Amino acid sequence: MNQEISGGLDNTRCPEIMKILSLGKRSGRLFLNNGAETGNIFFRDGLIIHAQCGVLQGAKAIYELTVWTSGEYQFFVDDAPDIITVDISMDDILNEASNRIRQMDRITSLIPSSSVIYSLDPDIKEKDISLKSIQWKVLANINGKRSIADIAQNVGLGVSDAMKVFYTLIKLELLRDADVSESETAVISIDLPETSFISALSNDLIRAIGPIAPFIIRETAQDMDLDLLADDVGQRAALIETLSSKIPDERMSLKFLDTMTDWLNAEG
Repeated sequence: MNQEISGGLDNTRCPEIMKILSLGKRSGRLFLNNGAETGNIFFRDGLIIHAQCGVLQGAKAIYELTVWTSGEYQFFVDDAPDIITVDISMDDILNEASNRIRQMDRITSLIPSSSVIYSLDPDIKEKDISLKSIQWKVLANINGKRSIADIAQNVGLGVSDAMKVFYTLIKLELLRDADVSESETAVISIDLPETSFISALSNDLIRAIGPIAPFIIRETAQDMDLDLLADDVGQRAALIETLSSKIPDERMSLKFLDTMTDWLNAEG
């Protein structure tokens, strides 16, 4: 491999390097690292044709790399990718990168790094909230022990996108800095009916997604206009299926669905 240029991202950030390589119509691989994280951006005649960062590929990988402010970079001449995942003009990439950097500057004014650990606000039960699917998935992974970076990996997000979700959840006053002494026993107290079905449902969902489970049961039932005290098997099955779709881990989702379906069949 022919390494041609290298340097530190604290002096020259990724968008500036991409612009230089584009203007020079270079072909090769730009390798970047940020601690344990690494990424690659491949160029052909000054155009980006492939990018990879962790589990991310294509444009998502590029934008994750553009917000890094520390680490190192190296450019290896004529290294070519096995696949092509990017078909976007350099101008569009640089414009979006600029937007992402501005967003990240705002986010880091509130969240100093991806190593921060948050826990659920105990008063979440009092809040009337409406969240997007990815925000629910992130919220379901917060247990006072996992860092933002850990949760990003669990839900398949880039770290910068995960920090964006956390920023929104903090602004909604759903999170607080984790208190390790409390996090191990933290449980959200939600008034749910005391029936064998609700008990089984709650216990199984807590095993899948943690202490936010009772809150999600209540909110999901309200969204579906279901009576948690009703004995209707069809309603219960619909609730179980909807709740399973809110579990980020596919294996845990299937296990929850199977276990609760078996419970319904046994009761029936």
